[in-house]
Amino acid sequence: MSERTPEDVSDSIRYQGKAIDDSEWIPRFLADQETGVLGLVADDDPHLVTQLFVYDAAAGAIFLHGAQAGRAHDLVTTSTQPRASFTTSEQGRYVPADQPVNFTVEYSSVVANGSIDVLSDREEKRRVLELFMEKFAPHLTSGEEYDPIAAESIDRTAVYRLDVETWSGKSGWADADRSDTYDLDAVSDDQ
Repeated sequence: MSERTPEDVSDSIRYQGKAIDDSEWIPRFLADQETGVLGLVADDDPHLVTQLFVYDAAAGAIFLHGAQAGRAHDLVTTSTQPRASFTTSEQGRYVPADQPVNFTVEYSSVVANGSIDVLSDREEKRRVLELFMEKFAPHLTSGEEYDPIAAESIDRTAVYRLDVETWSGKSGWADADRSDTYDLDAVSDDQ
């Protein structure tokens, strides 16, 4: 495990039957997901942004990037101690039940909380942006299929570091051979 492993608070999940108790599951799940939702708050007004992300286990941090302008950037850079939440999930089939209130859906999710900041060091930003390229373009090589990341590109990009202090994971999947589960798109197309 990493030097900076966040505190797992999955045991505080209301429905313990779906709580994750495997310490390696959350980092593995984060590594496999592509997008997540960053949550920030200003003056009791929530601001949510869906973004690509990378999780760096050695740093115990979730990294995101964007423009050096806009509401998220302003919320992070003008707050004295900015805090953030982040969530990512995957969804499976719908699972019917005898009563509509008991219908559910297969899913896995992680919620992470911690402090957030904008990186200022160019080489650290480069390192993180290269992590993005490794995750989202693993089949391409810098200097061959695309130009190395230019200093000007790094300088105009905001790279956010969410130092994860706590996280929790949930997962609930029906048996693979259960015959009454369904894909909503498939049944909607039939209507």
